[in-house]
Amino acid sequence: MKIVQISSPTFVTPPIDYGGIQREVYYLTNQLVEMGHEVILYGKKGSACKGKVIEYPEDCESLLSFVLETLPEGVDIIHDHKGFVAEAQLNIPTICTSHTTKARKIPSPVYVSKAVLLEKAKGKGEFVHNGLNLDDYPFCRKKDNYLLFLGRINENKGTHFAIEVSKETGIPLIIAGPVQQDGVEYFKEKVQPFIDNKLIRYVGPVGGEQKLNLIKKAKFVLFPITWFEPFGLVPIEAMACGTPAICFRKGGVVETMQGFPELLCDTKKEMIKIIRKNKSPDPQKMRQYVEKHFSINMITRKYLKLYKRTIQTYEKWDKS
Repeated sequence: MKIVQISSPTFVTPPIDYGGIQREVYYLTNQLVEMGHEVILYGKKGSACKGKVIEYPEDCESLLSFVLETLPEGVDIIHDHKGFVAEAQLNIPTICTSHTTKARKIPSPVYVSKAVLLEKAKGKGEFVHNGLNLDDYPFCRKKDNYLLFLGRINENKGTHFAIEVSKETGIPLIIAGPVQQDGVEYFKEKVQPFIDNKLIRYVGPVGGEQKLNLIKKAKFVLFPITWFEPFGLVPIEAMACGTPAICFRKGGVVETMQGFPELLCDTKKEMIKIIRKNKSPDPQKMRQYVEKHFSINMITRKYLKLYKRTIQTYEKWDKS
């Protein structure tokens, strides 16, 4: 098939540090190419993949107009990860993956968890989980004595809970992630005052080897979200490295962690109790769980089935 992937223009694909959507698009694009498909990726300047890359111009007034002007001939399907192409309803089979909790009013919406599909989109659409290339995630059985918070620093991600857990357990905490515009005041009020570079350390946004080293050696990764998380990629990344992720029971994370319900909790007190028990699942079993349920190979095959079904549906509409 000739497939177009529409990535977000916010970060390059793959991202340098933060950028879960762009990483997913990158993995999917490369896997499709390895399976023999021709893939064209639209992405921010500096993006790269195993297929062909068409870079968005800087300061582009209309991304849709740019895509329409540069779209190659003979495209079988467009996979939109941003939404602006799908909303235009072109005369080409198109699916749109919503990487948020927002319900899409388009013909073929796809969500990243069953929870979002049922609770936010009222069952209208499909769901396909995110996936990882496990070759990028080193397995490590031996852990160091620190907790890790990885992700955006804001109220939704619950960084303050991770700090409180560290203070009450006495286990050092490393906080890694960007402070974006919506988290500046939160960082100043609820995070920065507690950074002492002894018990609580903040290392900023991380990516590549630095990120992986932090994940694979952590005693626990903490995921104390306060909102309806669409999927929960960080826990999957942690378990791929053999590191247990203790998560608040919200949104798509319940699906992400269904193989290890003992790592789910509802309160800070319960999170602390799990840490003090110090009985984590076997690291190899966590790695195998991710490989079985969230490998990019399996996720890509699910998308290919969806591509074919969408094309067949479009052909029926076209003939009627």
